[in-house]
Amino acid sequence: MAAFTLGTGDRDVHPERLLADWKDFVQLVGVHFHWHVTARLDVPSAGKLAASEFTQRERQCLACTARGKTIANIAVLVQIAPRIVVFHLENARCKIGAASIAQCVAEALRRGLLS
Repeated sequence: MAAFTLGTGDRDVHPERLLADWKDFVQLVGVHFHWHVTARLDVPSAGKLAASEFTQRERQCLACTARGKTIANIAVLVQIAPRIVVFHLENARCKIGAASIAQCVAEALRRGLLS
């Protein structure tokens, strides 16, 4: 946790003038601080992933999983090997930052990434 302050003990400070003089600097520090904390915590942005960032196969495998299909069922439906289904599901899981495939499906549905 970190913070910074613009507090001062000077009683003759005019906040409006300080803000006008230092606005660009304070904004730059805020943007840099936000970027640094986000990168350090490795927090995925909720709006960062668009549906187009999933490949067609990833969306297809996730949609089948959302309908309760097993990996073996999906492999037959999509006509690919079961290990390839797992590959696509894991790629989608990593892209969305989920801990499990179930969480990935739930998050993709919540974000409207699956139709």
